[in-house]
Amino acid sequence: MGLLHSRPTTKSFAWLTFCPEGRHPDLRKEFGIAFVFIAHDLGVVRHFCDRVAVMYLGRVAKIADRDALYGTPQHPYTQALLSAVPDLGTVRGAAPKPRIRLAGDVPGPMDPPTGCRFRSRCWKAEEVCATTTPPLVQVGTGHTAACHFAGSLDDEPAAAPVA
Repeated sequence: MGLLHSRPTTKSFAWLTFCPEGRHPDLRKEFGIAFVFIAHDLGVVRHFCDRVAVMYLGRVAKIADRDALYGTPQHPYTQALLSAVPDLGTVRGAAPKPRIRLAGDVPGPMDPPTGCRFRSRCWKAEEVCATTTPPLVQVGTGHTAACHFAGSLDDEPAAAPVA
């Protein structure tokens, strides 16, 4: 049995955001069902999903096990999304994590960019990103990414996104 729940964080599953980490009921085991959990709140996804696919303009940009996605994000879009999740470490006195601010407007889904759909907002984009759609490739254990330049946040960014 399976359940598709689109944007569950907006209403019926909002309680997950208030559950202490690891203390929410494991509904999958309790009821023997699988979930397809469609959400924009990666803070909630972290506590609810074992495996995560990240999409941009209707195309999968990344698929990873939860720990790999949150621990070592390899795709630039995933890195930007995760940088926007509120960091409770700052409340406990930790230094704030760096925030990635994407430049430009989100392209329209009816007329997406050629090549990589994220390239017009990506700091790693180069000419190949405009001409070739990157395939999903293995970039680590339990980790695939559709990016010609997948890597860590420590990688040097390209000079500017390719328009």
